[in-house]
Amino acid sequence: MDATGRNRRLHVDMTVHLVLSATEAVPIEVRFGYDSADPFAVRLDFRGGLETVAPWLFSRDLLWAGLDVPCGEGDVRVWPPCRCHGSTTMRLALRGRGGAAAVYVPAAALRDWLTETFEAVPAGAETSRLCWDDVLAELLRRR
Repeated sequence: MDATGRNRRLHVDMTVHLVLSATEAVPIEVRFGYDSADPFAVRLDFRGGLETVAPWLFSRDLLWAGLDVPCGEGDVRVWPPCRCHGSTTMRLALRGRGGAAAVYVPAAALRDWLTETFEAVPAGAETSRLCWDDVLAELLRRR
């Protein structure tokens, strides 16, 4: 919660590029969202006519680390901008039951926004933001 005792919700809208082939990518609109009530996660929503695409949830730390080093495994992998080629975009590889996609994200804009999320909830302070009663209730509901 912020100084007023409320949860903070932050988002950023941006244009990313969905890779279609080795030589083709199309711009699409997305929204990255952060809610201090769920302090470890970042949500990615595809917008602009892609409402049927389910949102993706990422570890905030994974995206932050991926700005500088390749990381992730399984369904989500992240690569930083390739500085040797002068790239300014990071790459997200997403794999789900329905297929896979690669998305190029403007690294500077994502870094700036992630910095805001760390100002809202500093690294290491995430667990103090969790409502443990809600977490326990969710775990018991999944049983």
